[in-house]
Amino acid sequence: MWFSKIINITLYLFGALAVLMGGVLIWAYQYRDEAFQYILKQANDNINGQLTAGDFGFTPFANGIGVSFSLFDVHLQDTAYARHRTELLSLRQLTVQIDAKSLFKKEFQVKSVRLKEGKIAVFVDKDGYTNLSIFQAQDTLPGKRKKRDPAALNKLLGNLKNVNLTNVGFTLENSRKNQRIALKAEDLTNDIYLRDTLWEMELKGRVFFDGLAFNKKRGAFLHHKPAELDMNMTFSAQTSFLRVFPSKVKVYEDTFELKGSFDLAPKGHARLEIRTDTIHAARALTIIPKRLADTISRFRILPVVTATVRMDVPLFQQTEPTVLIDFQTQAFNYESPIGPLLNVMARGHFTNQANPALPAGNPNSRLLAEHVKGAFYGTVPLNTFFTVTNFDDPFLSMEGNFKADLPKLNTLFDENHFALNAGKATVSYCYTGRMNPIFNEKTNGLNGKLDGHAKLENAAFSYIPQKMNFNRLYSSIRFNEKTVDVSYLHFNHRRNKIRISGKVTGLLPYAFNSSEKVDAYIAVYTPDLGLDWIREYHKPYSLKNDKFFTKLIAKIASQLELKAVLMATKVHYRKFEAANVKGRVYFSEKTVKCENVRMQAFGGNFLVTGGIEHFDQPMHRLYAKGKVDHADVQKVFYAFENFGQTTISDRNLSGEISTDFSYSSQLTSAFKFVPTSMKGRLAFVLTNGELNHFEPIKRIQRIFFRRRDFDNVRFENIKNQFVLQGEELNMEQMKVASSVLTFFVGGTYSFRDKTDLLVQVPLSNLKRDVNDTVTHTLDGNNLVIRALDENGEMKLKYQLDWRKKMRRGHRSDSVLFNR
Repeated sequence: MWFSKIINITLYLFGALAVLMGGVLIWAYQYRDEAFQYILKQANDNINGQLTAGDFGFTPFANGIGVSFSLFDVHLQDTAYARHRTELLSLRQLTVQIDAKSLFKKEFQVKSVRLKEGKIAVFVDKDGYTNLSIFQAQDTLPGKRKKRDPAALNKLLGNLKNVNLTNVGFTLENSRKNQRIALKAEDLTNDIYLRDTLWEMELKGRVFFDGLAFNKKRGAFLHHKPAELDMNMTFSAQTSFLRVFPSKVKVYEDTFELKGSFDLAPKGHARLEIRTDTIHAARALTIIPKRLADTISRFRILPVVTATVRMDVPLFQQTEPTVLIDFQTQAFNYESPIGPLLNVMARGHFTNQANPALPAGNPNSRLLAEHVKGAFYGTVPLNTFFTVTNFDDPFLSMEGNFKADLPKLNTLFDENHFALNAGKATVSYCYTGRMNPIFNEKTNGLNGKLDGHAKLENAAFSYIPQKMNFNRLYSSIRFNEKTVDVSYLHFNHRRNKIRISGKVTGLLPYAFNSSEKVDAYIAVYTPDLGLDWIREYHKPYSLKNDKFFTKLIAKIASQLELKAVLMATKVHYRKFEAANVKGRVYFSEKTVKCENVRMQAFGGNFLVTGGIEHFDQPMHRLYAKGKVDHADVQKVFYAFENFGQTTISDRNLSGEISTDFSYSSQLTSAFKFVPTSMKGRLAFVLTNGELNHFEPIKRIQRIFFRRRDFDNVRFENIKNQFVLQGEELNMEQMKVASSVLTFFVGGTYSFRDKTDLLVQVPLSNLKRDVNDTVTHTLDGNNLVIRALDENGEMKLKYQLDWRKKMRRGHRSDSVLFNR
């Protein structure tokens, strides 16, 4: 029994529910057209335009107790639509859920709204007219009789809880302010709660941004970018003010935290703060306007950054939004004009309104990197800060420094060329000028002003190809965009203590891959300059790797022309020694030359101009011309190692010589003379000369004048001119008045096997007394002696029938003298 009662009660309940639902459906269908017309009437009574729909449908008990009405083919037009032909609203479907309780009271209280597949288009024309005038108060429009009923509107929307947009596009086109905002709500839901006059909203879903162009000439933010929104907001209809509480916007894989406000008054602004923890700059550039992105891209600095962006956007004015950015980068690599910077980290700020008195924009933009650190080539620590202004034509102001322990830099050099052994290097600099580009290839110079200082402390390095070691190197160097001023550069090379000062031009452009000439003008002082190391010079060999600094140094050296004023208390090379040396010296990769070098040498004064060239070839060339005053002839022969011959040496000569000379010769790679290449001319005066222990002269004694001392022959003043050609020294006939006899000599003296000298001795010498002062000539009878080199041995040939031989041999002798 009880079971059947339960069944009956249940059936009664279902029956009652069915009757209720049926009643509701009957009621809904009964009032279907009335509801449709009521909705359109309520909407049209509160707008300055017309809302139309092609069809109407409803669903009872949708989402609980209530009814959902759907309008199909919905169009909303303002009163000026016939003129501008732009619908404010065009939807395939607009669904409105009505509270069920209000239906029984014949009232409409909207609980939710769904817009599906369509578009919303807002515009402002050049005259300032906007189709949003459809929502303006009726009594503010002339000729309008409609009166808005705020109470009715509040009754209609006061319980609105949810708005959903599916594939609904939105555009705002402000021709007057040259602005355009376009997006598409793919699936966007806004949960709403009305608290007094304040709407609280939670907006979530997917949106595709076509672009946010607050000034179309400057480009658009979020151009063709999909996004996901999770936003919390409030909106006051009375003040037209939208506040955004901390929310999240995801663009691709990057999530941004967003907060701020939108003042929708006629002169309102959007003020936003956007924060991201880790976004790659390359992706961030795709979010901002292309023109600004292209400008930033030119800097080629695109790290991962943590950034906070603050924007002040005039919504209805034709002015640039104000942008402020605080950023901190993660470590990144940057290819600078002078080489790679690795593991760079930077902290800084950006604003596009550096001067508050001027409008925002590229010309008024400023990027301040207050702390940048990294490693030049991954090795040299760098610290710098810089400011970039005027992003239309970026202007850079930068200060920084490099500091390094030199041995840590060996990885930057070819180990076959350089070895940095000790010391510290510091370089500080300041640059102001154009940033893009910094270097002007047409002028081979910087597009700005540079000032800097470089310092070396107790440095030591080796130049391996020439086995040269330098130590105790200290320097203080100032540089600008044109010159390098060497205040001092002190170093030791072997026993040489070198002190240098001067300036260099054309050097800095090599950091930017220049290949122009480098000129150096310096002063060099040393108390004791030894040049024996020159003999160890080796021909440079090709680089075996591509180390940057080795290539850079080699490139500079190949174009370097060094002009120096040399001052040395002493100079020595092999047997050559000089004092108080002063003159000009020129160096290049292929040449060393001196000009008007004065010194005290050989017991007299020495002036010389000359040099060695063709260092890059197997055979070098030595050339010189100069003047010697009152020098010790023995010391001259000793210093020049008897000029490469052994017949007459410094052990045979003494006296004082003054001479003008010119000389040239090839040198081997070991800096040895090549006798066959020698050329020269020597005009000399020998005073108080002596010829001692000279074997060719002593042979004459064995035949003639045996009682005279030919072992030590003293001369009166001798004056003559010699011409050197290869290994032959041609001399004009000259008179030699000595302590043992007077003779005339001329012809060719050879350093090898071609000596052919003609010696004429006046016979008056046969009766000469030691104290005889008679001047002898060739007018009388003479003894003719011919000195010939035969098979490496000097042979003397003489003739007894002097007059006959003299007449017959006169012409041949003349030829001999003029060789």
